[in-house]
Amino acid sequence: MPSRASTASFTSDRPLPPMKHAWALPWLRLQHGQAFEKFAFSSVIQPTNTRLKNHASKVPVEDALYSTNMEYTILHPANFMQNIAAAWPSVVRDGVFSEPFPKTAKLARVDYRDVAEVAAIALTEARLSYATLELCADGMHSREEIASMMSEELGRPLSAGEPTFGEWAENARLPYDDRQLQLLAKVHDHYAKYGLGGNSLTLRAALGREPRSLRSFIRELALQTAQIA
Repeated sequence: MPSRASTASFTSDRPLPPMKHAWALPWLRLQHGQAFEKFAFSSVIQPTNTRLKNHASKVPVEDALYSTNMEYTILHPANFMQNIAAAWPSVVRDGVFSEPFPKTAKLARVDYRDVAEVAAIALTEARLSYATLELCADGMHSREEIASMMSEELGRPLSAGEPTFGEWAENARLPYDDRQLQLLAKVHDHYAKYGLGGNSLTLRAALGREPRSLRSFIRELALQTAQIA
């Protein structure tokens, strides 16, 4: 009889409501020795960075998994490339790619589809059981570099914007309350000071192929734009 499996909701490194993971702790305790045999939890890159509360909020869930009999796999994805897709319409319209931290700051990113593929492998095969995996695409890119890629793929000049957090949040119309916006502002302040480090080694090994690149992701967006036009 095939194993029953469950996977946690996928979350980005954006701020989460205070009780976002409160459900997980009693639930995981109930699963101790119960029917579920596999569990893949999508946490966040650098969850032990206690300066960022939305990162550190994942640690209790990871800790709870260690005290179950399930075959767990813990995923630490970097900043999702799909966040760029959300900004793409304004990039095409205004010719500017903006984020509220210095355009020279370098961030590790990952295509969400690769994260989902690793989760699927974890839930259907044994080779990722009990693994904790940092998931990043190759390279760390600044917004200047990303804007250059966008320019090349669209065939017209684009620039990298550097708005304040307030300006960016107002334009993005984020569905967050004041507390969540404060947490997100702290994340971007961290990016401004330190960037976001990450390594593609474990993602490449888990997939058994090269991870989707940022360049290929931007090319997909540009092709979609050309097809619409």
